[in-house]
Amino acid sequence: MSEQHGPFTSVLVPYDGSDPSKAALALALELLAPGAKLTVLTVVDEAPVIAQSATTVMAYDPTPLFEALDAGGRSLLSDAAAACALAHVTPETVIVHDGPVAGILAASNEHASDLIVMGTHARTGIARVFVGSTTAGVLQSSTIPVLTTRANDAAEAAPFATLLVAVDDSDASDAAVALAARMKATLGSKLVVAHVADTSRLYDNAATYGFSPVPLEDDIKRESDGIVRVALAHAGLTPESVTVALVEETPATGILDAASDSHAGTIVMGSHGRRGMRRFLLGSVAEHVVRESPVPVLVVRMASA
Repeated sequence: MSEQHGPFTSVLVPYDGSDPSKAALALALELLAPGAKLTVLTVVDEAPVIAQSATTVMAYDPTPLFEALDAGGRSLLSDAAAACALAHVTPETVIVHDGPVAGILAASNEHASDLIVMGTHARTGIARVFVGSTTAGVLQSSTIPVLTTRANDAAEAAPFATLLVAVDDSDASDAAVALAARMKATLGSKLVVAHVADTSRLYDNAATYGFSPVPLEDDIKRESDGIVRVALAHAGLTPESVTVALVEETPATGILDAASDSHAGTIVMGSHGRRGMRRFLLGSVAEHVVRESPVPVLVVRMASA
């Protein structure tokens, strides 16, 4: 990368030397605005060492272990800085002594970050039910957008060439569309705007009670179209400037299918689906998409200035 042209002015990348964190750093380098600040941090969690030294029968000085942890952190940051140098970017490197989630969130506040980019590890078996604890903790608590990626993401060479933006009638969705519009303006991204209507209960009820679902299905389609038009208008976009996809499916599956069908390199979405009580949770839809998506997912919780 010879020129910075992204929409973000202060990007934070947690880095642990894993393949997912290397993928996160590569994405971050593509998203920096001209003159933007890149902060790369590694978290040194001293709590396990402190706990062990306090509970061991024979007391010992944990200082050498602390020094070894710091040395490992400095080595990781040196590797990250070398990768950034290839893109002609000089990052600020930071070692944080804290728990992973708390350390990442505190650093994002301290450095006035407007984006966190972090790797998340692919899981198998029962572990697939959960997003990694650090990733989930940051997603649930961060007030700024969080872009997650896996090392084996199926994104093409240009991961931001096509963005799939999931739209509903929430404030978080409006913020996601607004951010996608900024990415379109700075990165030249193509936007595919998808609204997913879950019609499964409609068809089930129609079969159970013997009525035609067609009139209600038409109403749902008109409502979906209206939701998309309002969301685009809030972001200063028109339906003609994007590709609109109205999908009948369960929400998470519909978003993933729409992203696949449109060959999107990144999914952009709000972190919850509706207003009210549900906003207190990291929406199960967002968590499902982050867990299952083969491409990066940018999760937005609030409008960014």
